[in-house]
Amino acid sequence: MDLIKANINNLTGLWSLAGRLDGQFLSSEEYAISTVAESEWPNKMWFHLPPTKKILEKTFRAWNSKGIGVALWYPDITKELLESHGLTLKNELTGMSMQLNGSIDHNQRLTFRKVTDVGLAALWSSLFLKAFGYWINPSTVIRTMDKVDYLIGNKGQEAIGTAVLFKESPAVAGIHSIGVVPEHRRKGYAA
Repeated sequence: MDLIKANINNLTGLWSLAGRLDGQFLSSEEYAISTVAESEWPNKMWFHLPPTKKILEKTFRAWNSKGIGVALWYPDITKELLESHGLTLKNELTGMSMQLNGSIDHNQRLTFRKVTDVGLAALWSSLFLKAFGYWINPSTVIRTMDKVDYLIGNKGQEAIGTAVLFKESPAVAGIHSIGVVPEHRRKGYAA
C-alpha cells in the first residue's frame, strides 16, 4: 500500500465529507473544492493531478480562492508558478503513518470522550480553536459526527485537547487534528 497516497485520500475524503454535509463540495476531473460557511475549515481546494499553468489559470478564473487554502502535494510544482497566480505558502503539513502491529506504552494516561451532542461539539470546537488558532464551526462537527469520530482528550477531569478519527475505507484510519491547548503543551500528550 502506498501510505502517502492513502494519507492524502483519507484527508481529502474528510474535507469532501465536510463540504458535502455542511457546505459546498465540487469535484471536477482536474480539481476539487470543499467549503463550509462561517467556518475556517475545510475551505480547501486540491488538484487530482499535478496542476499545469493552464489548469491553474482555468481554475482561478472559475473560483475566487480568497479564504481558500490550496493543498499541494506534488513536488515538481515551482514556487514561481504558484506565485504567478497569487499563491503564497501559508503552512506545511507533515503526514505521518505507522503500521499497527503492537501497542505503545505511554506514561501520560489520557482519557477520551467521543463527541455525541451539541454541548460536546461546542467544547471540541473551542478546544480546537485554542490548539490550532482557527475555527471549525460546531455545526460541521454535528453534521459529520455520524461518519467522523471527534474526540476530546482529558487529563483527569480537565479537557486539554482534540483529535479526529476518520475511517473512510477498511484499510486506512486517519488520525487528524491532534491538538493540545497551549497551557498543556510540552507534556508529551500529542506523542
